[in-house]
Amino acid sequence: MIGCARRRRLAARFATLTLAWLFASSAGAAAPRSRDMSARNPAIAAADWLERAARARFGPLSAAEIKLVRSAPERELQWIGPSDDPNAPSNDPAQAASWGPDRTIRAAIVCWLVTDHEVSALVHPSGIGIAGARISGPLDLSYQNVAPPLTILASAIASGVDISFAHLNSIDLGRSRVGSISAQQTNATGDVLLDGGDYGNVNFFRAQIGGSLDFSGANLSGDAPLSAVEASIGGDALFHNGFTTSGMLDFRLAHIGRALSVHQARFVGNAPNGINAERATIAGALYWVEVAHTPATILDLNDARADSLWDDAASWPAAGKLNLAGFVYGDFSGGPKTASMRLAWLRRQPRSLWADPQPYRELARALRASGAEEDAIEVEVAQQNAMTNYGQLSFGHRLWRETLRITIGYGYRPLRALWWIAGFVVSGAMLFGWGYRAGLITPTEADAYEKFRQTGAPPPHYPPFSGFIYSLENFLPVVDLHQGTYWRPNPVRDANDGTAAGAARERSAIRSARLLRAYLWLHILAGWTITPLLFAGLSGLLRNG
Repeated sequence: MIGCARRRRLAARFATLTLAWLFASSAGAAAPRSRDMSARNPAIAAADWLERAARARFGPLSAAEIKLVRSAPERELQWIGPSDDPNAPSNDPAQAASWGPDRTIRAAIVCWLVTDHEVSALVHPSGIGIAGARISGPLDLSYQNVAPPLTILASAIASGVDISFAHLNSIDLGRSRVGSISAQQTNATGDVLLDGGDYGNVNFFRAQIGGSLDFSGANLSGDAPLSAVEASIGGDALFHNGFTTSGMLDFRLAHIGRALSVHQARFVGNAPNGINAERATIAGALYWVEVAHTPATILDLNDARADSLWDDAASWPAAGKLNLAGFVYGDFSGGPKTASMRLAWLRRQPRSLWADPQPYRELARALRASGAEEDAIEVEVAQQNAMTNYGQLSFGHRLWRETLRITIGYGYRPLRALWWIAGFVVSGAMLFGWGYRAGLITPTEADAYEKFRQTGAPPPHYPPFSGFIYSLENFLPVVDLHQGTYWRPNPVRDANDGTAAGAARERSAIRSARLLRAYLWLHILAGWTITPLLFAGLSGLLRNG
């Protein structure tokens, strides 16, 4: 097939000859009438000229091709077929195989109209527009400068469209059936509309689109349905109103000037499907709302950035199919905004990412920005729990983190330590009080000890014992209430009266006193651990530790 560049050169040469013929004809007797007709309706004159040029270039024209050529000077959508009703069954491009020659337009003629410099000068600035046509052959506009917009609606282009490396105004292939669309590194100043149609593989690798990319209501049926890797889209990328695909939409490293919006879309099939937006930049919102998905649906937002996020829980991918590592978003435009729901959202990530702190910190930041301080703290505590439970930690490190968790909530719940302090002090008071009454806690001075051993009470001048004060003093560091100096658990016993029962009582008392002394050591150690943690937590020193 003759390429568009060659056709343009031939058409230019033909146009030069034709214009020369027209100039010569203007000197004849019919010249005044031709000039009058052109003056009355320049569009008719342009249409006549385009038809003659098309016949000379391409030979006999079909009825559809005549409609296309003659309508080019005026902006009028031409329905090729028996009806101009978009919803008429006769205009369903799925039935295009049954459309005859009267509805067939050669792709070369379309290409000629919009790329040949002499010819495209006669095309209306709003571009050509046809609907309900069957385009035969591939529509090859690659490497071309296409000045007028191109509108081909509800049509069939089985051999596909190639606009690779082309410079376009805008292109609208809505409601059409297109084999595949190759648009890598194309540059379109306006919108690219592929809504409501059925398309094979679509490739916008490194494309520059000044307007929006709209796939609303479309069906992408290729094995690699959409590649927009490193694409730059000035407007929105839209997948709305029943958009359907069984494969991946690849937006890696893409830049989207407004929103990436997936709303009322359907991902189907058992093969991996969904969106890969790794390292993409979305200047507007990321919408993921009312999305029908399968267990194979993936939403990969690794290192992506969006101005905001709007989603719903029913649309979240299955467990293990969501990647939020490095994902940064301004706030939640809509969807769940509680810590419990959003923590369940984070758990949709692969288990290997559960210990990654970044998604938790980003979530806490977004919740705090919305005024939900308590929810933000809950997320921060959950992040520390995840690090403790799933991080690659040594036994000692894990033990230390468990201590922080149960005492002060990693520094985010420092007042939790007060419950531990109260529990130890009250328990200690009860145990030490019992030990005193059982004679297991005795005076430390010898004379007082003898008096206590004989009478069960210290001398009157000796500081009296208080279980609560004794517990409080030994728990709080650097606090001396003169109880620990004068009283200690004493495992030494001489109460054996020579009988077996006396020996058993002595052994039991010794064991009890030793256990009470061991508890005293634990009591002191807990105090030296929990009390400093309380103050460190209140000061914020241990947060994110």
